[in-house]
Formats: sequence, C-alpha cells, structure tokens
Amino acid sequence: MWEKLQHSLEIRLAQMRAHPEVILLTAFAYTGLLLTMKEAERQLGTFGILLAVAIAAITAYFTARLRGARDIDPPEASDAEPLPFGLLPVRTEDDRRYLVRVPPSKAVAYEVIRKAQGVFQRDTTDPEEDMRAFFFDPYRLICLQDAGGHILGFVDYYAFERNHFKLFLQGDYTFDNLLTGALLAHPQARKAKVVYLATILNLSFLLDSMRVERRRQNGILVWATVSAILEHHTFPADGIDIYSIGWDRSGTAILRMFGLLPVSRVTRGQAEGKWIYSKRGVRRTDLEAIRARYQKRYERWCELDLRPLSAIEPGVANAG
Repeated sequence: MWEKLQHSLEIRLAQMRAHPEVILLTAFAYTGLLLTMKEAERQLGTFGILLAVAIAAITAYFTARLRGARDIDPPEASDAEPLPFGLLPVRTEDDRRYLVRVPPSKAVAYEVIRKAQGVFQRDTTDPEEDMRAFFFDPYRLICLQDAGGHILGFVDYYAFERNHFKLFLQGDYTFDNLLTGALLAHPQARKAKVVYLATILNLSFLLDSMRVERRRQNGILVWATVSAILEHHTFPADGIDIYSIGWDRSGTAILRMFGLLPVSRVTRGQAEGKWIYSKRGVRRTDLEAIRARYQKRYERWCELDLRPLSAIEPGVANAG
C-alpha cells in the first residue's frame, strides 16, 4: 500500500514540475471553493454546502471530459465528420513530452526493476534475475519516460526457441525453468522464433484522473515495442510467435492492441488459470501495420530512439 502511494506521489510531483502553474491554479480553485461553500452555508445552510459541492463536482467532471476530448486525435477528414468546434486539438509546437530509448541505460533498468518491485508482490519478482536478464539482452526492455527522465511505464519481453516454449505451454516447464535453461541472450535472441511479452506496466494506473493520458501512454508503449522488434529482430520465413499472459482487464486490453488473442489457460505456477494470449506466424508486414497505426497517432508525443544493434557477450550489457 505504501509503495503504491509513493509511486502515486512521484507521478504527481513529476506533473507539478512539468507544469508549476498548476499549483497556483489549484490553490486558487480550492480557495474559491471554500469561500463559495462558506457563503452558501450562510445563505442556505447545509443545503447550500451540498449544492456548492455538487456544482464543483459537475464542473470538474465536464472539464475533464472536454479536456479528454481535446487530447484525442481527430479522425481523418475522409473517415468522419469534423468534431464540434472547441473539441479540436490546436497544437502548433513540438509536444513530444515522452522518450523511449532502446536499449535503456543500466541506471534506467535498475530503476525499472525497483518500481516493478514496489508495484508487484515481492515474492513474484526477483530483482537479481531481472537484472541478469537485462545484462543478457538489454534490447528486451522498452521504457517510457517523460521529458524529465522519470519512468512512467515499461514493456519487457523474452526470446525463446519454439521447442522450449512448447514445454512451458504444455505445463512441463515452469516459467522459472524457461528463464534458467532456455532464455536466449543477444545476439541469438534477435533470431528467436518466440517473443514472450513478460511485463507491461503503465504506472499511471495508480491515478484515476489520468485515464486519457494512460490510453496515450499505452499506445506509445505498443508503438515503441513493435518498432523495436521490427528494427532489431530477424524474421524467419514462417514468422515469429508472440505470446503473453493476461493478468487483468487493463493488461489484456493492451495485448489486444498487439493483435494477440486468448488461446489457452496456464496450467501451473503463479499464473495458473490465467489466459495465454498469442498470435502465431507473425510476419514483418503484420507488425508494420500495427506500427503505422500507432505511429500516426503518437509520434508527435514521443521521441523514439532505437539504437543500432551491437554484438555483446552474454552477461554484459552494452547500454550506456
């Protein structure tokens, strides 16, 4: 509980650092609300207080809805009617408030693992194992940061051969067995036929008020992950197989953005009973279509830096 509160405060502080004027405006808003409630109580009693609170809540609700409508990209002119005046986003400057760099630095990888430890149960993650996996293959971690370098979310994936992953699907291997005995390191991982999306985490899930921003961040994570795979991965003639496990509704919604569908359930381990999502025989053109869809929407919001491949020895990260 404390860890989630800490992450929530970190996100709020990052928002305030990016927009310090919000602090002043918020203070004015609360001061005005208190004065309004005091006057309403003097005039109408308890009913006046309830009326003032109701008006403030309704105003905040519609303000959030209008702000959310302005943040959504308008449809193409050929696809739909124009949105009503006042709902169209007017942006004339570079709005790229996000950054994704692949591979990330070692310091960023450490911070990602620390935040994941805070969000998930500590007995479900192993920091040493996670860092060892990063050293083996730093290209597997896609981290979303804001302009100040604060971590907002990440996707990490593992590379396996089909015969080993088949044992996991059949229940003969646990996921720990896969990590210890079948995990492919760079550069062998770049030719793997199975890509397993292990974790997809957007920290803004801690803040209900960031639903519009969360959708944008999810889209950026999908775009960046697909772009990284396209940039760094070698596709065999029969394509690659992409798998993941849907832990909750928000996670499965992102998996569908990758084009994955539920195929079976996990038979053992901590994820027993959860759905396995998959798409087999994924070709480069399939991922290019997904990349084009989300790049069109989000490239103006995010700087995506995909650094060229370099051959590194297993166990040594080249991310600087």
